[in-house]
Amino acid sequence: MQVYLVQMESLPGEKKKNLEKARQMVLDASPAPESLILFPEMFATGYIPERAKELAEDFEKGDDPTAQMLKQLAQETGCFVLGGGMHRIGSSFTNRTCLYSPAKSTNEQTYYDKVHPFFPEQKEFSAGKKITLFKTQDITVATSICFDLRFPELYRDARTQGAQAFTVQASWPAVRNEHWETLQRARAIENQAYVMAANNVSADGTYIGNSQVIAPDGECIAKAEAGKEQVISAEISAITVKKYREKFPLF
Repeated sequence: MQVYLVQMESLPGEKKKNLEKARQMVLDASPAPESLILFPEMFATGYIPERAKELAEDFEKGDDPTAQMLKQLAQETGCFVLGGGMHRIGSSFTNRTCLYSPAKSTNEQTYYDKVHPFFPEQKEFSAGKKITLFKTQDITVATSICFDLRFPELYRDARTQGAQAFTVQASWPAVRNEHWETLQRARAIENQAYVMAANNVSADGTYIGNSQVIAPDGECIAKAEAGKEQVISAEISAITVKKYREKFPLF
């Protein structure tokens, strides 16, 4: 399966501009049908959880701008699209990502709420309660969001449930870039699974991206240029995971 990671700058609060740019970046990349497209964390608003009351959407209803764009993009490209943002549940919020499929009229196939909210989220955001798996082109994928990357038990539990690849959608700051890259390799190596991590960038250098795809043996097979808006792609394979796990039977 081909995967496409969108590394972009999300202007704080500028939802319309961010959605237009995100859509155009994907269309310019001309993704192959039935590929997986991955956006960074809170790509439509920027990482500003303190403005959740103003900017959150109801992803379950799917009538708000972000969900509408993601649904349309899935249909337009014939791809599976993974993206989301601040999800409103009554007076509370979750950090949610949703998978949109081109094959369904409603498009939303499944969703994941961030199990480990980052410090700025912890006042008003509820933690997710479950691991989310989905399957496309015979490869089983588990979703995660940013701060989750620091908690290996989440990925081990997903691997036990059948995960062969992990997605990480992030707003990970440049000041902790070494952690970003090291933890991705660790999650890949210890679970013998792909890690596909999409991060954002910013003009002031707070975020520098370094989005990448890590193979089950820890090798980086695709990496975005630091500080640059771009779409990168890589091919992942369930057969590769199976052969590597058989060759080196860690479990």
